[in-house]
Amino acid sequence: MAKIDAREEVETSENGSDALTKVGSEVSDELEDLVIQEDKAGDSIIPSNMAPLGGVSVAGQRRDEYDINFDDTRGFAIFRLRDVLNSAASILSPSDQKIASKYPGWHEVVTEIQGKLTDASSTRDMKRQMGRIQPFPRTLNTLTQAFEALVVPHPMKFDVLWGMVYLNLKLSYSSPERLKRIGDLFNTIRTIMARFNRCLAACDDNNEALLAVVDFLDPIATILSDSIRYLHECSSEHAANLAWPDLNEAINTQLTTLEDIVRHINEITSLSKVNQDRMIKNLSMKHALMPESDEPGTFPNRIIPFQKNPKFYGRVEELEKILAYLSPKDDQSLRTYTIYGRRGVGKTEIALQFAHENLAGFDAIFWIQCETSVSIRQSFTNAAVSLNLPGADRAGHHEENLLAVQNWLKRTSKKWLMIFDNAERDQVLKAYWPIGASGAILITSRKYYNFSKDLQRKGGTVKPFNSKESWDLLLQLLGEDWKKDEREGRIPQSEVTAAKNMLEQLEGLALAIQQAAILIQDSTIGGPTIVKTYEMFKEKVRTLPDRHRSARSPSEKALDALWDMSFKALSSHARTLLGVLAWLSPDDIQVELFLPRAQKALDIALSFCRQDPVHLDENERASIFSIITASEDFEKAVNQLLDRKLIKQDGRVYSVHRVVQEAVSYHDVDELQKSFAQAARLVYEQFPKQGIATMYKDWKVCQVYIPHGAHLSKKFSEYVRSGALSATDAFVSLLGNCAYYLREIGDFDVCSRVIETATSACADKTSLLYARLMLISGNIAYDLNRLTECRNAWDITMRIRLNRLPHDDPAVASIYNNMGNLETAQGNLQESRNYFDRAVQIWADGGDATAITLAFTYLSVGRMHMLQGNLTEAMNLTQLAEAIVVRTIGADKGIMANIQYAYGNIEFLQRHLTLAWRAYDQCRQIAVTETPIHPITAAAYYSLACVEFEMGHPEPAKMYLDKARGIAELRSPTRDDGVIARICWKTALVLESDTFGTFKNEAEEFRSRAEVARQKLIASGEGGLIPFIENDADRDEEEDRYDALVPLFYR
Repeated sequence: MAKIDAREEVETSENGSDALTKVGSEVSDELEDLVIQEDKAGDSIIPSNMAPLGGVSVAGQRRDEYDINFDDTRGFAIFRLRDVLNSAASILSPSDQKIASKYPGWHEVVTEIQGKLTDASSTRDMKRQMGRIQPFPRTLNTLTQAFEALVVPHPMKFDVLWGMVYLNLKLSYSSPERLKRIGDLFNTIRTIMARFNRCLAACDDNNEALLAVVDFLDPIATILSDSIRYLHECSSEHAANLAWPDLNEAINTQLTTLEDIVRHINEITSLSKVNQDRMIKNLSMKHALMPESDEPGTFPNRIIPFQKNPKFYGRVEELEKILAYLSPKDDQSLRTYTIYGRRGVGKTEIALQFAHENLAGFDAIFWIQCETSVSIRQSFTNAAVSLNLPGADRAGHHEENLLAVQNWLKRTSKKWLMIFDNAERDQVLKAYWPIGASGAILITSRKYYNFSKDLQRKGGTVKPFNSKESWDLLLQLLGEDWKKDEREGRIPQSEVTAAKNMLEQLEGLALAIQQAAILIQDSTIGGPTIVKTYEMFKEKVRTLPDRHRSARSPSEKALDALWDMSFKALSSHARTLLGVLAWLSPDDIQVELFLPRAQKALDIALSFCRQDPVHLDENERASIFSIITASEDFEKAVNQLLDRKLIKQDGRVYSVHRVVQEAVSYHDVDELQKSFAQAARLVYEQFPKQGIATMYKDWKVCQVYIPHGAHLSKKFSEYVRSGALSATDAFVSLLGNCAYYLREIGDFDVCSRVIETATSACADKTSLLYARLMLISGNIAYDLNRLTECRNAWDITMRIRLNRLPHDDPAVASIYNNMGNLETAQGNLQESRNYFDRAVQIWADGGDATAITLAFTYLSVGRMHMLQGNLTEAMNLTQLAEAIVVRTIGADKGIMANIQYAYGNIEFLQRHLTLAWRAYDQCRQIAVTETPIHPITAAAYYSLACVEFEMGHPEPAKMYLDKARGIAELRSPTRDDGVIARICWKTALVLESDTFGTFKNEAEEFRSRAEVARQKLIASGEGGLIPFIENDADRDEEEDRYDALVPLFYR
């Protein structure tokens, strides 16, 4: 890109303007010329379907509605930034515009700040705050200059942006508190922006740089406009103080977005082509291609969710471009192509068509659902099972399957294609991206985001069909008779006019055109005439009720009207069923959800799903054989939805398009609530229930239904903000069970969001249900080493349980045990002993029913004694825990890895290095078999490295540390957590032990990475304490600092 030195931000002149106007009117004439201006290649850089700036509404286009040329993003960037600034500037009143018109550029803002600094009437506090703000305009100017350089020769002005900066200053002068808040805000933005500018200067790809700048300026403009509105509306200090928390929360969300963009552009730069080639070379050295005879699966191997669409229309050019780039090559490259476009335009259908048209070109094709981390994990598990990889069919081993699939992708000589459908969140995809592999990846997304961090990535915008294509597609869907009449000129002009008017409002979306054809053919709506259908459509647009969650755009209103016409033509049973389906995860909806054994779950509205009463017992539970087949009325309702193309079916699994889900119109809030409650109750009935101990035995069932639990949680969070929805007990209990399972398999990201939704949705904050939710919340915090947060949650659990339960109840013992572990982690060993003693007494009185939980507590007490230096007692208690586990659940279960790890720690403290190594290796063997990517596995490798290093063997120590770090980075792909920090520190120590200084630079990088991570973790409140053992002269304080970052169980 055209480089701007971010370290020395040089002033440049900038022409001012006499009046502040929206950026649209400033540059409309210039960009109207650009629409017809050709570049050197003869192609316009501005997409022709984008309207001139002067005529665009303030709101602009949605992020998925642009036409992006991924080979030259200048046109998109100009129009996108236009919409961003127009939207932000829409809050400016005429008086605001008049005031700000005097400050159209950065020089004027700098002059304003300098004037306040030199004004004798300015207070000391005013000068201090203005001094903090002073660097902000220079840093922002560096960013705007970079954008101007990237879009050369096309000019761009930023009058609106500078005007909003000045308005924030001007409105903050009224009080010291307001000025301080603006000073804090500008200083925070400047710090992030300076890092972004440095990353931008290092980016070698102008197209990716432009996308990043536009995305970065979007949150800044939003923050500035929100702040202006706040300063206007909160005239008194009292009102300002009341409104500040909400604004501060919104600002923090935008600041997080800015941080994410900085991280993204930095990752793109660090994964440049040169670095990728180096990484691929290194990985290829470690992973030699497996011999053909070692391939575990059979080929061809394909996971494609649906059959080929016999009525697929057009998209020839798009398919040719995809094939040209993704077709198998001999250069060992990893090639990615992004299909970008708005929802309903046909991205998934194009990907599906590409897969079916190119079956012969690839040995393996895998379809990856990317809606959530839950769905993508399941997709990788499906791939592992299909490839017949060892252990792939074991319940809950998602991370293990991920590792196995990634290893196969890197080592196989087969030609493979992966289709990542509906990619939306970078955090979800990051851990699953097969860096170092050789193959093809096709992505469908409503975002133009560079998920692959690949400067060589290609992509294309899927444009809506034009008027001719829309008409042709409609005729094809209506059938041969219509096509024949059109060829012979026998379709009345009134029909053609009505059709084209209707198609224009449907904006060329394939899914909508398909639905229009169905309605036209429906005798209850349009009969054989398009005119009648169009008249009904116009009336529906006029009378359509508002959405409960948010307002519709004009295009959404037209599309929702079309869908509502279809919904209204359904039978009551089909409408009810569709209402429930709208709340569930759109893919893999099992028919078993509607076949619960507890038939009471099927309330009055869903009574058509019930089994024949002769198959029910006195508690209305259906016999197992009777719920294999759905009721006749249910099948009729499903067939209606299938006939109208509202859902798809593959065996006993249904799916529904996200557009259909969004368009489901409820008559009133009561209907909305009922359908939500029905969906939640169905999933609750099928999802396993958590008891006192682990859910391990139910993981296989959990993985089937967890997508629906997570999706319900997400949808509830979206709707509850509008006050249109309230939680039911079944829903809250379901989320508790989901969160517990997600915590067990280590998905802390989704788990945290689910439990947050559950705790806020639980109405009775004194109930045992709420106590259980707070227990799970504390468990998550404990596993993440956020011990203060953990204590707050568990204190609530303990208070409620002690008030509501007998003091010898197992649930009370459970919180006592947890509090004992917390006190141990924070170094309060006497308090932990008191809690453990109470828990042991209750568990012991419970007999066989609580034996396994007693073993857990013995293991915890042994750990406490180990930290105190009472190694004999620690060994005795660990042996007792082992004996109970062997007798209750067996010697081959995952808990035995923790027991062997405890043995290793005890032996290591006594410097019995051979015995310690043996115990750690036993832990490793069990963990690799049962949970290969669990924290205990990384801990085992780490500890083996420590033993090897103590024995003077740096090479195997480094090997074990590499394995530990690989596992830890898979579990924490977006940040360096405490486990990674400790591994990096130990790696630096091992490398520094080389007397020749061979690894000096590498050691410095690891040590720096470890220290940066440690400082961030401590600042965020993560970390515990290492209890002090008296007379321990060998204690390593630096090691203690890093051990404290790791959850207690894995130190």
